[in-house]
Amino acid sequence: KYGSAGAPLHDPCVTAYLIQPDLFSGRHINVEIETGSDLTLGMTVADWWGVTDRAPNATFMGDINADGFFTLLTERLGRL
Repeated sequence: KYGSAGAPLHDPCVTAYLIQPDLFSGRHINVEIETGSDLTLGMTVADWWGVTDRAPNATFMGDINADGFFTLLTERLGRL
């Protein structure tokens, strides 16, 4: 739909983070859910650059070691 190769793997990434968190990198930032706009109601707003001066309240993962993730995934699936 958006022209990128592949698709997000949200659920497997959460599990992988619990098993091997060093595969992921990110930072502690402020994340809010938009509740006051008709156009963006329900949108998740991540203040990656700290422009709002709001206190950080979530760890936002911005990158993953893809090779390490797929190694972990295939190794664990191979155990089934």
